[in-house]
Amino acid sequence: MATYSDNFDRADSTNIGNWTEIADDWSISNNQLAPGISTTGIVIYASPLDTDDHYAEIVMSNATATSMGIFARSDVSGNNFYLWRSNGTDWTLFHNIGGSFTSIGTYSAALNNGDVARVECEGSTIRAYVNGVERVSVTDTNIPTGTYVGIRSEASSTARYDDFAAADLGGAPADTSAFFDFF
Repeated sequence: MATYSDNFDRADSTNIGNWTEIADDWSISNNQLAPGISTTGIVIYASPLDTDDHYAEIVMSNATATSMGIFARSDVSGNNFYLWRSNGTDWTLFHNIGGSFTSIGTYSAALNNGDVARVECEGSTIRAYVNGVERVSVTDTNIPTGTYVGIRSEASSTARYDDFAAADLGGAPADTSAFFDFF
């Protein structure tokens, strides 16, 4: 079972490492992942997971009122996926099919600096978490396959991401204990 992580602790650069930039120009800034500033951006972790049943999570280290989120069960091109995102005041779980986003669940809460967003796909059950607490669980069969995960963000000069983790369900979990040290 595959397990991946990235803490983005490296020199500032437009080379973001083991990620494929699908849209916009992402960078490493102050040991965090920064989205581009010209359009909605998508980056996909370059290595696929082993199964369609997996999770992806990210720390929203600098929260903004722009759309910030993590996605799972994606194809290699980022055309179809389940996205858990916040717009700063609310959280929404979407399925995206060919660029058409449909809301399949919501949770009303503000996004705070350091919130951990997690989306988990297990068969037709799609779950979304904030700081380790399940906030949305739905049954959705629109995207049955996909082994890639990634991050989607509206253009922002201030949004930042940190401490990414993804793994197949049933495999050894990534060590996320450091993510919750400040709670």
